[in-house]
Order: sequence, then C-alpha cells, then structure tokens
Amino acid sequence: MIRLFLLLLCLALPARAAPPALVGAAADLRLVLPPMVSANSGVTVTYGSSGQMVQQALGGAPFQLLLLADASHAERLAAAVPGTQRRPYALGRLALVARPGSGITDLASLKAAIAAGRIRHLAIANPQHAPYGAAARAVLAGLGIADRAPLVLGENVAQALSFVSNGAAEAGLVALSLARAAGGGLLVVPVPPALHPPLVQTLVVMPGSSKAARALADRLTSADGRRILAAAGFGLP
Repeated sequence: MIRLFLLLLCLALPARAAPPALVGAAADLRLVLPPMVSANSGVTVTYGSSGQMVQQALGGAPFQLLLLADASHAERLAAAVPGTQRRPYALGRLALVARPGSGITDLASLKAAIAAGRIRHLAIANPQHAPYGAAARAVLAGLGIADRAPLVLGENVAQALSFVSNGAAEAGLVALSLARAAGGGLLVVPVPPALHPPLVQTLVVMPGSSKAARALADRLTSADGRRILAAAGFGLP
C-alpha cells in the first residue's frame, strides 16, 4: 500500500523540466542569432571565439551545439569527438571599419597610413583562436603590412569592433555582420573575400544533443535562416 501511495505521489508531481541546451556561437552571430532563438526554445547561447569554444568543449564544457566561424575548428572538434555532425551554414565576410576623421577610406589608405606611422592602433580579433583574426592577418599580409601594423587584439571579433567604436583604435578589420550595425559614424568597407582564405562557418551538433539544439541547427540552415544570414551580410555556402 505504501509503495502504491508513493508511486501515485510521484505521478502526481510535475515533471522537472530539462535544463536548456548550451549553444556556443561565434561572436559574429551576436546580432543575427537572437531573433532565431525564442524565449521558449530550450537553448542558452554563449558567444566567443571559435578556437576558445572548441578548446572548452574538448575540456568537457557541455555544449550541445557549436556555431563556429570556420571549418578548421569544426574539423578539429569532429576528429576528437566521435559521433558529431557538421554542416556549413554561412560564409563569413570581413570589413574594414574606421573612425571619422581617421583619414582611412579603404584598404589602400589604411596601408598608406600604417606605412607613414599615422595610425596608432588597428584592431583585429586574436588570430591564434579567432578565425576572423586569422583572416585579417591574411589581408594585412597581402597588403605587405602584416609586420608593421600596430595591432590591438580582441579576444573575439566583437571585442575588436568595440575597440574601434570606443576610440581605443582608429580602425579595425572585423566581421561585416557586426560592423553594419555598429553606428557611431564609423566607415564600413566590405573586404573582398578573395583577399583571405574563405571563412566557411560551420556548425557542429554534438552527440546526444537535445531536440531544441538540433532544431536551432535546422533553422539556421533552413531557407528562412539563410535569408536572415544573407540580410545580415553573410555569404551563403
């Protein structure tokens, strides 16, 4: 009788909701991703650089879905964790941003300003773990100024843009998706994709991911998701 009573009591108690699925997203998605994630989607999103998030995942962080800014970090994670699923979802676009009055209007004037020592700080994401930083370094190398550029490094591309927005740097090479919405009178010039290795932004669905995490991955790669990404300045794979 006692066992029957306890069983009925357990059945009467409300089921405890599963914790939200943890999603790691590249910093260039800060503006485009929130509209895709409703309040009841069952996911919690944290933003950062792709390299750092992959390192955290390999160290045991309970990410169920990672939305990375390139393919190489996704490949590294997939090689270490059997059962992952990968899909490209966007092509990252780089942009030159410059403060009003800096005299920088395009890549040629940026090169001239650096060569003449007229620029004190150029902001990029840290190329050691941020794909946009590595792309920015490739652009500077192509211009022949990689060793002379007075770099200030952000932990991710969003922080690099903030250095330009708050005046800590006169210019920067950052994500076009973030630069378009920066405001503050900043000059924004898209960088031709041919000037750097392609940023094939790739998502990684981890083994055992929840229905909510998989639904977000599906939405990002759906026709609606592609439309939203394209409107924000991303290319499409």
